[in-house]
Amino acid sequence: MHPNERTAWVWLACLVTAPSLYFLLGKDVDWAFSSYDLNRLATLAVPLVFMSVIALSVKLFNVRQALVQDQKLVDERDKLIESRASAVAYQVLILGMIVVGFVLPFSATRWEMIDTSFFAIVVAEIVHSAMIVRAYRNGIHV
Repeated sequence: MHPNERTAWVWLACLVTAPSLYFLLGKDVDWAFSSYDLNRLATLAVPLVFMSVIALSVKLFNVRQALVQDQKLVDERDKLIESRASAVAYQVLILGMIVVGFVLPFSATRWEMIDTSFFAIVVAEIVHSAMIVRAYRNGIHV
């Protein structure tokens, strides 16, 4: 399995599990802070820290494997796959941010806007990872 495909699979699994737990159970967690905002911020920090640790460990594993096997980390095909996946994910993210920026300010609370922004970022990253996996599995066609 290509290192970028491995990264996309792990990131896809992480993007499905950690934010899902946040959105399903996040509002019910009480961290015993005196402020509601601090409780919500601590609850949001848990999946973000978890996701950053997973992403960093997969990246370090890929670099280590590349050094052991004496391979290049990125070639032209990888750059093409990444650029196509990023372009589509960017469009998904912009659509989500349009909703957050133009629709929600008139009716939503502060945390509803934060949660919707986080959701838009997660959806864009899921699209990005899914497109990378699809490109490595099915090939890239110009």
